[in-house]
Amino acid sequence: MRYKITVTIFALMFAILFLFLFKMQVLEYSNYRAFIDSLMQKTRLVQGTRGTIYDRNGLKLAWSIKVPYITYNRNFDISELERYLDSNQLNTLISSGKVEISKVQLREIEKLGYDIQFKEIRNYVPYVFHIVGYVNSNNVGSYGIEKTYDQLLRGKLGSELILISPSGKIRQKILKVPPENGNDINLTIDYPLQKYISEEIKKIDNPGAVIVEDVKTGEILALVSYPDIEKPINLIDTYEWRKIINNPENPLLNRATMGLYSPGSAIKPLIAISGLLNNESTTTTINCNGQFTYTSSSGKILATYNDWLLSGHGKTDLIKALRVSCNVYFYNLALKLGIDKIKSVATLFKIDKKTGIDIPETEGLFPDKHWKETKFNEPWYPGDTIITGIGQGYILLTPLELLNFYVTIANDGKVPVPHLLKKDKIEIFNNVKFKKEIWDTVKQGLIEVTTVGGNIQNRGTAYQVFKDFKVTVAGKTGTAEVGKGKLPHSWFVGFAPAHNPKYAVIVMFENAGSGSEKAAPFARKIFEFLFQRREKNE
Repeated sequence: MRYKITVTIFALMFAILFLFLFKMQVLEYSNYRAFIDSLMQKTRLVQGTRGTIYDRNGLKLAWSIKVPYITYNRNFDISELERYLDSNQLNTLISSGKVEISKVQLREIEKLGYDIQFKEIRNYVPYVFHIVGYVNSNNVGSYGIEKTYDQLLRGKLGSELILISPSGKIRQKILKVPPENGNDINLTIDYPLQKYISEEIKKIDNPGAVIVEDVKTGEILALVSYPDIEKPINLIDTYEWRKIINNPENPLLNRATMGLYSPGSAIKPLIAISGLLNNESTTTTINCNGQFTYTSSSGKILATYNDWLLSGHGKTDLIKALRVSCNVYFYNLALKLGIDKIKSVATLFKIDKKTGIDIPETEGLFPDKHWKETKFNEPWYPGDTIITGIGQGYILLTPLELLNFYVTIANDGKVPVPHLLKKDKIEIFNNVKFKKEIWDTVKQGLIEVTTVGGNIQNRGTAYQVFKDFKVTVAGKTGTAEVGKGKLPHSWFVGFAPAHNPKYAVIVMFENAGSGSEKAAPFARKIFEFLFQRREKNE
């Protein structure tokens, strides 16, 4: 009896199952087929390729390649794939879930119906990390030009409908919305120049920054910060990344636009202009004996300040003071003017303000009484004014801000916004309107820095470097003391040809010594490169 009941129950269950399958596969086939098919199809987003970044000559600085790969499906016929993938690829596919394949493998595997997808890899030439920047793992711009112009460069999403067989192979692909590739962009950077400067500074192996700008247009032709990161971010492993982060020389810092430094004597043209605007005569002279003594109204010596030339420069007027970088002259002039007048001229030039360049930059600092009282809860002392006259004390500027000041001089007050993206229209950063005599006086002093020889008391501080140079360069050396037993920062900033400026160059080496010994010779190399190539192209 129990046996009959059991058989009856099983027969009944079988009959129900048979009826269900008959209903599904025969009577309601079309309905269930649509349901089954819906389980085997998916819509996939397709990203357009990111745009290419070119230099001014059409050379690629950053570009994308699409790398094919397949994703593992447990229904795959591994024995079939063994004919096309090597053992390492098969192991990677099974263990990680996907594996990259070659273009040759792509053609064969795609014929079999396997789902081929593509990963976008961003490539970069060396020496442009601080300009171009990088993208994150999703190919979104995260730094530099890649971030600034991400919306231009980034490809637009498309979509496709994929029908998949139970074996995991592609039955059909239907493109629903085609993706759009991102826009290509051209930068103002001259990559051969960028590469040359980077390789030369690498030989010196001293942290620093170099910028070359077209004074008429504001186009940045080269922007080098050393040390650099030559390897693309996406190829740097965890160990290398840890080394970069812990490197005391901080290769991630863009020293050209974000490093803040005392400008030293490179600030003296600003003090000279302040004097000229406040009726200081160019013929007024002092007798520099190598030392400036600050005394009280009663004649008591309160402080003594040395010139860089302890034997002194002798009789010195304004133009000579610029030429020989006479500290004593500028101690006197700064104290005579007072910080308020100096600060007002610095404000006219916007010397400590962001320039508007299209990568991250830091705002500088040109101090005044209010700033010091707010920052330190201390009054501004005459000694603060005295050392401000030679670019020491609290002044901090980026190399780009200081270069922008010299471009203003080169253009007689009109200065374009420095930029990296090629543009048809020139934007104006500032337009400082002074009498032409003021610009001419300062320029004459800067020209004599590189052109007037003689003994050490009288010759220009960069004369020995530029004395046989074919093109007249107007410029200024700077040696900025930093204390703590370290060597000073070495500066040179200038423009050429002096009487019809085309290029402005700034060189800064951290803790490298005097400007005339380190920065100026390097600047000459850059000017030589620029004008030799210019001659070949004319």
